Amino acid sequence: MSIFDIILTIAIIVLVVFVLTLVKGKRGKVKDKTTSLYTTALNHMLHGEDETAIKCFKEIAKKDTENIDAYIKLGILFRKTGKLKNAVKIHQGLLYRQGISKDQRLEILRNIVEDYISLEEKSKALSSAEDILELDKRNIWAFEKLQNLHRALEQWDKAAWYLRKVLGLRRESNSRLLALYKVQEGLEKFNERAYHDARLIFRKAIKIDPECETPYFYIAESYIRDHRGEEAIKWWEKFANASPEKANLIFNPLQKVLFSLGNFGKIENFYENILLKKPGDIRTIAALAGFYERKGDVDKAITLVEELIEKNPDSRVAKIALSKLLIARGKGDEASEILNELLEKIEVDIEIVCSNCGHKERSMLWLCPVCGQIDTFLNQI
Repeated sequence: MSIFDIILTIAIIVLVVFVLTLVKGKRGKVKDKTTSLYTTALNHMLHGEDETAIKCFKEIAKKDTENIDAYIKLGILFRKTGKLKNAVKIHQGLLYRQGISKDQRLEILRNIVEDYISLEEKSKALSSAEDILELDKRNIWAFEKLQNLHRALEQWDKAAWYLRKVLGLRRESNSRLLALYKVQEGLEKFNERAYHDARLIFRKAIKIDPECETPYFYIAESYIRDHRGEEAIKWWEKFANASPEKANLIFNPLQKVLFSLGNFGKIENFYENILLKKPGDIRTIAALAGFYERKGDVDKAITLVEELIEKNPDSRVAKIALSKLLIARGKGDEASEILNELLEKIEVDIEIVCSNCGHKERSMLWLCPVCGQIDTFLNQI
């Protein structure tokens, strides 16, 4: 090698080193700027200044296309501000990037699930949640989302399967919710008037949780629909034994069937058995008074209700029951005074509200169709 060649080689090496140093310096300055801007963007995001945060994350994405987290946050902000298609586009696009880590892929997929839920595209949300389980077979977040999505789609068997997975991973139990999912499955047959098939499913719910009163309620109702009142009575009694605090739900139909069968003694025994488990229950005592009235013993009924009001002076149920009895006794003026007093204090509201999410229904439910929480209607009885 000649001296000229050596000098040329040295010159090239020096030039390369100079260029690399220059590029590295520029990259360092860009990185410092984007780091500062990222902190600013997060601060805006934290304080709910979404549009400003979006502008910051967009600028970061232009300057540093490898900043995956900035893109994820930008998609989250698009979803939050209602730009749902933009959110999906950004998050979906990230899946095609080379070199993203497993944790980043999981975070992206979680956001895609949320994007599709916001778009009300539940089938696509299901698919993306299943993709998470392909990456992480014990991902509890994905199992919970799949349970909730199948519940929203009224796919009760699948919802129960994923619920069992969640409970297993958490080392928890919730036999009541599993039983209620099975009841919901049975109600599909019930609503199709396939009452025998519905009863078979309700019985499976009892095996899951014998203390859950709901299947007893619907088995009795299915027998009523089949015009088999005596069978219904047996299941109403089981319902009341399982949940005496909710027994008032069946007072009217039970009393109607027993009166039609001429079995008056059983009615009185039924109410007395509930009072043994739940002494002083206002609705049960009022129902018992109503039974005495139907038997023709109005004086006994009035005495019972007056004693009830003495112990519960603010009870609307007791006062309405007394008004009814006074009318039967021909004391309409006294009854009118009581009812006028009640009307001044109350507003009539025929809707029942879920205590968890505020969803309104016109009849009692055991499982809220919106938030999925159990017993949020019945606790208002």
